[in-house]
Amino acid sequence: MKKKLLAVLLAAAMISCFAAGCGGKKEDPAETKAPETTAETKAPAAGNPVEGGTLTVRVSADPLNINPLYVTDLNSFTIMQSLYAPFFEIVGGEVYYGNGLLQEVTANEDSTVFTMKLKEGLTWHDGEAITADDIVFSMETLVDESQAVPYSTYGFDGAGNVAVTEKVDDLTATITFKSSSTGFLGSLSQIYCIPKHIYEGVQKIGESELNYEPVGSGPFKFVSYQSGQEYVVERFDDYKCGDNVAHLDKVVFKIVKDTNSAIAALQSGDLNALTINSDDYKTVDGMSNVTINHYNSGQVNAMGMNTLKDGLSDQKVRQAISLAMNKEELVTFSYTSTEFATPAYSILTPDTLYYSEPETKYDNDQEQAKKLLKEAGAEGLNLSLLYSTADPAMEKEALYIQSKLGEVGITVTLDPQEDSVFKNTLQEPNSTAYDLVLENWELGAEPSLYADIIKTGTRSNNSNVSDADLNALWDQGLKTPNGEERAQIYTDIQNMVNDKMYIYTISYSNGFYALSNNFGGFDDFLLQTIYLDYSKLYAVE
Repeated sequence: MKKKLLAVLLAAAMISCFAAGCGGKKEDPAETKAPETTAETKAPAAGNPVEGGTLTVRVSADPLNINPLYVTDLNSFTIMQSLYAPFFEIVGGEVYYGNGLLQEVTANEDSTVFTMKLKEGLTWHDGEAITADDIVFSMETLVDESQAVPYSTYGFDGAGNVAVTEKVDDLTATITFKSSSTGFLGSLSQIYCIPKHIYEGVQKIGESELNYEPVGSGPFKFVSYQSGQEYVVERFDDYKCGDNVAHLDKVVFKIVKDTNSAIAALQSGDLNALTINSDDYKTVDGMSNVTINHYNSGQVNAMGMNTLKDGLSDQKVRQAISLAMNKEELVTFSYTSTEFATPAYSILTPDTLYYSEPETKYDNDQEQAKKLLKEAGAEGLNLSLLYSTADPAMEKEALYIQSKLGEVGITVTLDPQEDSVFKNTLQEPNSTAYDLVLENWELGAEPSLYADIIKTGTRSNNSNVSDADLNALWDQGLKTPNGEERAQIYTDIQNMVNDKMYIYTISYSNGFYALSNNFGGFDDFLLQTIYLDYSKLYAVE
């Protein structure tokens, strides 16, 4: 299946994508802009693909958990995708089996029964066959409360009924719900299979030492891990999910916490690949040995408002906070230019099914903000703002928010935390350790998955929202067939979240992946947003 690299500026509501390349045109030092040329006109140096070689990829921190049922951070997810094959991907709104375990997945007419057929001849990295028993085990682990899988909600239908998974034969399994689950294919594309023969009988799989030396199903298998230094994988020659085995001999995920050090290593050749942000774009674009690939990151950047805290439980206060800020100004301040990110008014991305901008925008009206604060009796409010130091954009967002809220009489105390501490803070259920929190998510094209960030009891409900009407809409959307009725449900959800201002959406940011000109295959490597197929990368001579 041919996947196209986004390389042109789409409509204003869409993500802007920019030129790939080395030695781009020089800009005024006072202004950082993405080049106007396209990926097609700024190709890397010519070279013929060759088999073998080692690719060194930067990750910014140690992985937290490589088991795919427990991955919750981007560094772990980046590494995990080289080790495990998904069931399938959804690319451009269509099911894509190219790098997946399944030959096909079908649903019955009312989307209550999903039949999964494995490809023949698949094995785990230790040589054991991948069978329907592994599917059953993985799905049962997913919904087992004692296993505390972060994605457990993906295994329930809109009425709260648990999926029942049964083996049909060695290569076939069925997943059955009591009520329709229209959005389940989107969920299933993000659920990974784990080996039953490795984890059967383990009481707390997420905490098991077995996760340190994973037995996966992907194009590369585990070699070694040195904390603070590197995570090494090597080609798995019996990988049969894609068209062929991986081209590279090894991939080394090098742990480099400091971005400046990573950029220097990219220029020297000690690193071959890393994601970059708008602050580093100009520097990397000037490197003759590197191509910058551009893509729709699928990421929403936002600020959650903890409804469990005094003041923020009032809708008027939350609306006032939004009105105090100028979203376009905030995006420009945080990302240098709106060419690197665009203002976001919905919790869904523009390429999500049934995306629509809310009917009312709460933006850039400080007088109205002061009026609402007065009506709510919340003048002189003091709030804390939690964010991760691993994201340079968050630092800028925090400074802007602190300044603009100060202009309407709200004092904001910044609470920057090292990334692992930040994630642990957010993992606490019903946490009151913060008032405001900067966050981001990438959830793909299926709208039902976005319930994860703003439905009662979900793992990423950092605003601690408990809204029966909103919950009912999420449940209804999951079981309603695609069409006008389902579209209206998600329009209502987007309007409700915006009007009640549980989350202040900030921007849709662009993705930039810098790759040494000694390597190619990025267009096929990037399936969509952050979903990667490492078998497609190759060295060039």
